[in-house]
Amino acid sequence: MPLKSVSIIGAGKLGASLGHALARKGYDIKGLFCRRLSSARESARLIGRGKATAGVVRAARDADILFLCVPDDSVAKTAALLAASSIDWRGRTVFHSSGLLPARALAPLREKGAFTASFHPIQTFARKEARPDLFKGIGYGLEGDAEALMTAGKIVRRLGGRALFLAEADKPLYHAACVLCSGGAAALLGSAFALLESRGLGEKEASEVLLPLAQRTLQNVKEIGAGPAVTGPFVRGDVRTVLVHLRALPAKGFWRDLYAALGRRSLETSGKRGLPPQAIRTLRKILEDR
Repeated sequence: MPLKSVSIIGAGKLGASLGHALARKGYDIKGLFCRRLSSARESARLIGRGKATAGVVRAARDADILFLCVPDDSVAKTAALLAASSIDWRGRTVFHSSGLLPARALAPLREKGAFTASFHPIQTFARKEARPDLFKGIGYGLEGDAEALMTAGKIVRRLGGRALFLAEADKPLYHAACVLCSGGAAALLGSAFALLESRGLGEKEASEVLLPLAQRTLQNVKEIGAGPAVTGPFVRGDVRTVLVHLRALPAKGFWRDLYAALGRRSLETSGKRGLPPQAIRTLRKILEDR
């Protein structure tokens, strides 16, 4: 027997991937809405269930649980549109997937009797994927009213994840941490690739050279922690190497600022690992003056 019925407004990269994972765990997928009907149909094919529709209200009508996987600036507008419909919201649960916005963004639906919360999978979704393991073993940022959080907790457990209950005031820093860890890390790797590409390597060759280093670093972080995993000239106190790097980096653009910011952050761990205070002060001044 299927579990409660689910509809997804914004069945794009996250919405379609989540819908597939929920369907494999027994949830009954109902309506699927995207701004383009062709995208909703594509998501229905990937999930293997659900009815693609061009109407937000039509997609939401038959579901016990509704996920709004829409951009942040569309959450409140979509909630208001749904609250103004003829749907009886009493007893239904509505989640939005924003890592930043509070559950309060769904206030119009809560006023109509719905239980509301934010449900943010701490995962990256670069494309629609039929991979339930994307949701297994990850964290979920949850914030909202008690009834909705109970439902969210059940979903998280069924997906094999870990619930992280947040206060509304925690969400901006929580989401900033997620952004740095995912998009920020990808941008940093892209910057490293670009430096090698500027010396004549192709994009594929640059990534093949540097990705094993990045993967080993992530494994070190997992095994021994982020602080002990920091290596390189900053934690060794290698002043000459840092000076040579700064001279070699392009003067225009963000390159030296990026290098200096990461260097200063690395220095915060150096004192704990025996680097003399004078060396730390010297490096910090070099990075600030750059």
